[in-house]
Amino acid sequence: MPTLYIIDGYAQFFRAYHAIRTPMTSPVTKEPTNMSFGFIGMMLKLLRGEGNIGGPPSHIVMTIDKSGDRETFRSELYPQYKANRTPAPVDLFPQVERCLKLLGDTGMPIVGVEGFEADDCIATLVTRLRADNPGLNIRIVSKDKDLKQLLDDGGNASAGEAGQRRGVVELFDIHTDQIISAGTLKDESGITPSQVVDMLTLMGDTADNVPGVEGVGPKTAAELIAAHGTVDKVLEAARAGLIKGKRGEKIIAAADALPLSKKLIELRHDVPLSVTLADMETGRLKLSDWLPVLRELGFNRYQDEVRRLLGEPVSGSGAD
Repeated sequence: MPTLYIIDGYAQFFRAYHAIRTPMTSPVTKEPTNMSFGFIGMMLKLLRGEGNIGGPPSHIVMTIDKSGDRETFRSELYPQYKANRTPAPVDLFPQVERCLKLLGDTGMPIVGVEGFEADDCIATLVTRLRADNPGLNIRIVSKDKDLKQLLDDGGNASAGEAGQRRGVVELFDIHTDQIISAGTLKDESGITPSQVVDMLTLMGDTADNVPGVEGVGPKTAAELIAAHGTVDKVLEAARAGLIKGKRGEKIIAAADALPLSKKLIELRHDVPLSVTLADMETGRLKLSDWLPVLRELGFNRYQDEVRRLLGEPVSGSGAD
């Protein structure tokens, strides 16, 4: 069964940047390379198909934020959305641009649309590709809690007359090999993917400056949604006195803010995207184009890894 890996681009860029804080520079251009080193290492692991990847992926695509934090439909709905974020480190973006060019020149699709976030592009890809290719497995390379609303275990529904099982949608932490599925979500929090938006609405999101119910964190929010089903049912229970004390009072006090919070958290599935599944085939990638760039960056070991992927002899130096 084919498997598509959707890379949450900036999530992986930031992860790589903060994972390797020791200064690194290119011996040729003198540009900073610590983030590039970590990110390219992640990409090579994915292409090799190691660990829980279970073999090289058949398809791959990256999504990115093209509008920044403050120029999306969410910031139009709520100007305070993500307004509390600190600026990114100045040495991050040159490395991001270097990596995006490396991927783009190789032929990897990089998807982003002005006014939307990468998560909306991911949601649109998942919805559209599963409709056209029911048997496709999708793994989203991210730990983002908002993306848990897209999880799907395939259910018992058949995909066409042949009765082929529907593909699954999972989150995958490539750095730890952890897989987050609809089953693990249920085991850990007691809720289903369709209830994730309601849970996140109750707890809010301090990182994105999305208001929630004061004092309600992930555990409490999951317990309330597991017990009552939806945000609206939680509000009904609080107003009926079934959720007592300060907790019930705080839920009622937040009632007017919760509809907006839910709109901010819900992912859009209608982003105008033109990329096709055929565009994402890993067999189309021109990995040989990585070699001169890796040489310029001083990543000798990665040059050997690319040669192995290409079935070519390696230099054997192995040092960076």
